[in-house]
Amino acid sequence: MISKLQKFTESVTLDVLGVVIVVSASIAMGYHLTVIDGIPIGILSTVGAAFSMMATRLVTKRNNWGNLIGVLTTVNTTIVDYYLGNQAALLTYPVSFFGNIASFWFWRKKGNRTPRKFDNWYFVNAGIATVMAITLNYIGFSGYLAHEILQEDLAKFWVTTIITALTFSGTLNMPRMYADTWGFYEVYNGFKLYQNVLFGNIAYVAKYIFYLINALLGWLVWHQVRRRESN
Repeated sequence: MISKLQKFTESVTLDVLGVVIVVSASIAMGYHLTVIDGIPIGILSTVGAAFSMMATRLVTKRNNWGNLIGVLTTVNTTIVDYYLGNQAALLTYPVSFFGNIASFWFWRKKGNRTPRKFDNWYFVNAGIATVMAITLNYIGFSGYLAHEILQEDLAKFWVTTIITALTFSGTLNMPRMYADTWGFYEVYNGFKLYQNVLFGNIAYVAKYIFYLINALLGWLVWHQVRRRESN
C-alpha cells in the first residue's frame, strides 16, 4: 500500500509548487533581469532552475524522464555558474552531463525501479568522486595551473570542491538507485545554498531551499519503497 507521505511526495502539487517558488523568487527580486557580459544570466538561471526542479522531482518519483531533462539542464547550469564565478564549471559539469546520461541508460535497462541499500560500490564511487572534485576544481581555480589559487577565491574553491564531490558521488551512484543517496544530497543542497548566496544567484537560492525539503522526502519515501518491495 502506498503511504500518504509517498502520495504527497510524488504529487503534481509539489511539482507545481517547486517551479512556482523558484520562478516567483527570481522575478520578485528582479534577478531575471541580470545580464553579465551581454549574456542574460538571470533568464538562463530562472528557466534552468525551473527545468532542473522538474528533473529532480521526476527522479524523486523514480521517473526516468528526470534523468533525461537533467542532461539538458546541466548545459544551462554550466554557463550560469561559469559566468557567476565558478572557474572550474567547464571542467566539472561535463561529469554531471555524462552521469545523467548513464543514469538514464541504466534506469531504462534495469526496468525495476526498486531502490537499494548501500554496498561497497557506493563508497568506491564516492572516493573516486572526491579525488576528481579536488583535482578538477584546483585546475579551474588556479587558472588551469597558471598560478596558485587567489586568496579571494579560496572560499569559493573550497565550497565548490565540497559541492562537486557530493555532486559527483550522487551522479556516479544514481544509476544504481541507492536510497541513501538522498541523504548525501541533503548535505549537498545545504552547501549549494551557501554557494549560491556567495554567487548572488537568487533563483538558485530559492531552488535549493526547496531541494532541502525534497531530499528529505525522497530519502524517506525511497526507503519506504525499498522495504515494501523487498518483502
